[in-house]
Amino acid sequence: MVVEPCFGVWIAEASLKNARLQWQNRLSFKQARAAVIITLLIGVGFSALQILWDLHGERNQIDRTVNQVLSTVRESATQAAYGLDETLAERVVSGLFEYEPIYQALLRDDFGNVLAKQQRQQASSSLNWLTSMMFGDNQHYEIPLTIGDSGDLVGYLEIDVDTGLIAAGFINRSAMILASGLVRNFLLGIALTVFFYIALTKPLLRLVHSLRQVDPASPATTKVDIPSNHSTDELGLLAQSANGLLMEIDDNLWRLREAEQNLRERESRLRGIMQNVADGILSIDSDCQILQCNPACLQLLHLPEDTELVGHSLYDYIVDASQLNLAQVLEKNERDGDSFRPVLDRSIELVLRCADGSKIRVAAVFRPMQFEENLLYTVVFHDVTAQRRYEERLVYMANHDPLTGLPNRAMLEISLREALHNSHNPANPTSEEQNPRLTATAVLFIDLDRFKLINDSLGHDFGDLLLQEVADRLRGIMRRSDTLGRLGGDEFLIIVPHLSETQEAATLGQTVIDAFSPAFEIRGRHLFVTPSIGIALSPADGDDFATLMRSADAAMYSAKARGGGAYHFFTKMMNESAAARLAMENDLRDAIKREQFEVYYQPKIHLATGRLSGLEALLRWNRPGRGFVSPMQFIPVAEETGLIGKIGEWVLRRVCQQIIEWDAQGVSPVVVAVNLSTRQLIEGRITETVANILRETGVPPSRLVLEITETVLMQGMNRAVALLSEIRRLGVQIAIDDFGTGYSSLTYLKRLPINSIKIDRSFIRDITTDPDDAAITNTIILMGRNLGLRVIAEGVETPEQLEFLRAHDCDEIQGFLISEPRPPAEIVPLMEQLEQAGQTALY
Repeated sequence: MVVEPCFGVWIAEASLKNARLQWQNRLSFKQARAAVIITLLIGVGFSALQILWDLHGERNQIDRTVNQVLSTVRESATQAAYGLDETLAERVVSGLFEYEPIYQALLRDDFGNVLAKQQRQQASSSLNWLTSMMFGDNQHYEIPLTIGDSGDLVGYLEIDVDTGLIAAGFINRSAMILASGLVRNFLLGIALTVFFYIALTKPLLRLVHSLRQVDPASPATTKVDIPSNHSTDELGLLAQSANGLLMEIDDNLWRLREAEQNLRERESRLRGIMQNVADGILSIDSDCQILQCNPACLQLLHLPEDTELVGHSLYDYIVDASQLNLAQVLEKNERDGDSFRPVLDRSIELVLRCADGSKIRVAAVFRPMQFEENLLYTVVFHDVTAQRRYEERLVYMANHDPLTGLPNRAMLEISLREALHNSHNPANPTSEEQNPRLTATAVLFIDLDRFKLINDSLGHDFGDLLLQEVADRLRGIMRRSDTLGRLGGDEFLIIVPHLSETQEAATLGQTVIDAFSPAFEIRGRHLFVTPSIGIALSPADGDDFATLMRSADAAMYSAKARGGGAYHFFTKMMNESAAARLAMENDLRDAIKREQFEVYYQPKIHLATGRLSGLEALLRWNRPGRGFVSPMQFIPVAEETGLIGKIGEWVLRRVCQQIIEWDAQGVSPVVVAVNLSTRQLIEGRITETVANILRETGVPPSRLVLEITETVLMQGMNRAVALLSEIRRLGVQIAIDDFGTGYSSLTYLKRLPINSIKIDRSFIRDITTDPDDAAITNTIILMGRNLGLRVIAEGVETPEQLEFLRAHDCDEIQGFLISEPRPPAEIVPLMEQLEQAGQTALY
């Protein structure tokens, strides 16, 4: 190490060459300079005080010296003056000149006679002003000479002191004092500079060198060395603080790098989202000039990928109607610019014009943002074209029947309400004045006759196709002002507004009937269907949807009750009939809960033996306050309302209980037949129900016969075979009731797992008078015997009918000729009588 404590040279080490400073900029020099200046100022101050003190002493010293000299020569001078001794006077004056500052001396008597006088040249100097300032002008002393106690004056001794000579000596001494102080302070400054360099600058330079070795990318890897002799002082604390700061910087750098990495990843993800998001995202200024956009915008507008949208106006791609809407909203946002409320921070719907000429609907969200002095918008376009079409489709589906495309019940209600409103409040009053009858509205309620039979026999797919064909035919006869809709099932409704006369409704009803005259061709089958039409007029039959529907429905049931294929206008009697029907439905529900039903039994006999072959259970309803109600009245209502299932299950359970009771009473075992409705058979779990009842009651399955109608075959042959086979596996017998009135074919009949067939009473009634009925009956008997089935004729009421059936080998008969249906208490004696009487009882 080389140290050169000289002026204007480098004080440095080879290892610190990168940390050199000019000597005047080094902290050690600055500290030493400050120390020297302060010391110098203090030394000069003290020297000045010392000089001033010495000056004060010097001034006093002149007086003391003169007085001392005069005290020495005073006696001699007094003698010389008293004796007028000039020789002595000369010696006295010469003695005074031994004191150098005295440049003139005079001894005279009291009369003014000069006894001795002597003088010499005054000291000359350029600092006379300084001498005058410090000591004043040359001082003159005149000392009176006295003798004796009385103080008699004998003469005077006069001397002049040269203050310049005194001042010169004083100045020389002061200059030496000042010079010695300056030299001392200079040497002190050099010593302090070297000391401060060794004690302060050099450690700091080493600290700077260590800091310069720090890796900016990883500050914590470099540690600032702390000299052992400085470990506990300020330099050590500085080094420790530097190390701690480096650690914090390194930690912050790591956090910053991590944040930068996260930011880059987020930017990458956002860029990826922007590039791949399906929604169009763009930035625009307050003039709707496009500043930036993502690829999805080009896709939405059906533009090529290399198309540049930046610089274009957004209005170029918005249809005129939407431009006005957007401009109004943007204007509102600019008016509220001071408060900067995000009035567009919501979705507004715009229609965009695509490059290929097509149009799309988008939900646009405009989010305002303040950038410096400019108001910008971030716009997000979401294509809602398909969604709007879907919503429109949903609205259409909510108001239209999906099968036929006709307005549904909800839409019909709205249309009828509007028609009624327009009829009560015509838009053109003059037209009402010209034709005051132009205020009525007609409602035609259409129901297809025997549609359930077609649906059950051919399947629901055939039924749906038939309904579509019916809708097409009805559309063809509608006027532009009329409204056609489907209420549900096989029910249609026509609303005829502005009806001028009742005949128009009748004409339309007949037109509907005529439209049904040609056969409907469904999958190669020709189906003939007739409508039953109920007509209600407003305001006569009601002035709201519910009332008119109720009136038209009652009129429709009236037409259907008379065979269908006709139209009926609503009358008050129909309303009473509908009310009676509703009352019957309510009473039926109550009858089920209170078990108001009774089971009657009608016997069947073998024609060959005349003996009892079985019983048929027939349901009777003893309606409170009205007596017994014919099954022809309440069974259709039970079928329509779905109550037939519960009623049928109750009958089946009651018959089985009755069989067990008869067995307990010792009555001869007998087979009992129970009728099942098609709805009960198809919709319910009849096999499970029969099995549970047989198990609960303990009745042998062979003692039970289930009678079904031919309509069960219309559910589909495979399904009917499977259903009846399940029942047969229980051991229960199956008979087809009302045979000949349905659509059974020999092929179907052969496949069914049945035991017997019952000839419908409509053939037996005129068997002796109508050759056709006789031929049909004979054919059924022959067919049944050839298929190995028992043939039973029901509704036998005359001996002639009995003889015909016997002659044609019918197996069993049933009817009023044998006995009318009887309650259990009365049927037992008849059963015993028939068992005992045998065949002779038939004559």
